[in-house]
Amino acid sequence: MTSPEISILTVNYKAPEHTDRMIKSIREFPPPCTYEIIVVDNNSGDNSVELLGGGNPDIKLIPLDKNIGFGAGNNRAAESASGKILVLINPDSVIEEGSFWNAIDYARSNKDVGVTGVKVVKPDGSIDQTARGFPDASTGLFGRSTFLGKISQKFSKGEKTGISGKNLQVDPAKTEPYTVDWVAGTVMFIRREVWDELSGFDEDFFLYWEDADLCYRATKLGYKIMYYPGSRLVHVAGVSAACDPAPSIMHFHRSAYHYVVKHLSPGPSFLRGFAWCALNLRAQLLIAKSRLKKNA
Repeated sequence: MTSPEISILTVNYKAPEHTDRMIKSIREFPPPCTYEIIVVDNNSGDNSVELLGGGNPDIKLIPLDKNIGFGAGNNRAAESASGKILVLINPDSVIEEGSFWNAIDYARSNKDVGVTGVKVVKPDGSIDQTARGFPDASTGLFGRSTFLGKISQKFSKGEKTGISGKNLQVDPAKTEPYTVDWVAGTVMFIRREVWDELSGFDEDFFLYWEDADLCYRATKLGYKIMYYPGSRLVHVAGVSAACDPAPSIMHFHRSAYHYVVKHLSPGPSFLRGFAWCALNLRAQLLIAKSRLKKNA
């Protein structure tokens, strides 16, 4: 049997309806080549396996006996993949046009490119900042989810400059592919040989920041990270964490600290200590805020 040209990978966790909708959107707007869909279920503990398996007999469904995290889940999917191009898509995403697949040819033909991201929009049509700068001290102030970062996204127009432009690298004015530091794991196009060279995601990142780490390691091997605005994906975001955001908040900040330790401060330093204190404090404040909002 001939291997498919691309393997589409996704990791489900307690979001079978969204995952099923994403799969149906692939069928409605299929790639212009042979493909396979591989779904890993991260031990959702609900009806995910039955719903996804029963309604989608053509997918390769891999149920796990425990939740091993987003990066590790994608690694398990990639181990079962046989395509030359891997397309990683979050399960709470929807393909709404065939042009989404234009990035396949770009990823295939540009051998100096390690990872390709595409334009991601929110359900209201606004652009999501899925291309960003590698984290540094300014990320805590001008990152995508910070107050100043949100203000920057609201009022920035055209060419991005300064600190906010360094951290938030999606430029709506650009229509041709351009180099960025890293692209979010919401959607990634990556050639199989590059994925294998990188050994996939670092599984020490349970959830969040594994995408930044992957892109950072790719650049260290000499590859470019590209943002391809000619392809578009709709992303709902935060579906799995909606019921109880506390675990996701903790994983986000733990992974951020792991990134600091791995890439910014491998040994004991003021930065490392400050990051640990600041990230833990921020996590606790956000958890408290989420609980107050839930109980309001």
